[in-house]
Amino acid sequence: MTLTFNCSQAACDFFSRIHKGKKITTVHQAPPTQASGEDLHTNPDQWLVHAATVQRKHVLLAIHLKTRYCMLFFDMKKADAEGFVQTFINRWTNGVMDLAMKGGLLDFVDPQIIEQLSNDLRQSFLMLQRGDRSGQTHINEVLRFFKWDAEDFDFVNQPWSAVRYDALTNQRPRSVKQQKGYIYPDEEMLIHWLITVGRVPVSKAEQVREIYRHALRAQVD
Repeated sequence: MTLTFNCSQAACDFFSRIHKGKKITTVHQAPPTQASGEDLHTNPDQWLVHAATVQRKHVLLAIHLKTRYCMLFFDMKKADAEGFVQTFINRWTNGVMDLAMKGGLLDFVDPQIIEQLSNDLRQSFLMLQRGDRSGQTHINEVLRFFKWDAEDFDFVNQPWSAVRYDALTNQRPRSVKQQKGYIYPDEEMLIHWLITVGRVPVSKAEQVREIYRHALRAQVD
């Protein structure tokens, strides 16, 4: 698996620095022959990354284009692509484990696969200068909510749970052009992860989806 981080212009600037008058960056130009737009949404390895500033701190947001699962990274170090990817891997795997735990589905997650995934992704990732309009729309919405929350909570000087914030964000329903009705990013990511990473058969994964939904309904009741 090679993850592709499609970077908005703001993210391209974030992952770049000037050294002795020369621009140094880990972001590459996207080949003109590569897929773009809606074609990216069916590719399971495509993420969109955007950068912003909140309370004078750098904020990165990454959204999975297929499932619309979004993660927010606060106070990241500029031009440190490797550091971002490491934090991304940890947050992604921790988030999936949290979802599996809430749904009583930990038996479907092999810890050895998580360790292997982490090792592989550290060595194999790609950053491209390429945006996505619908993905950016969802990122902008998440960022807007975060800015509102930041007015009432000191994210700079007080500890906060990034995994918990991601969980709240990904419980909000989203509309995706390729699918009827609304999807829930947390549910879609869990199923996607089990199939593509955990190698759970699709038929079994759909059974897991029902187990997950039933577990969440039970928690609400």
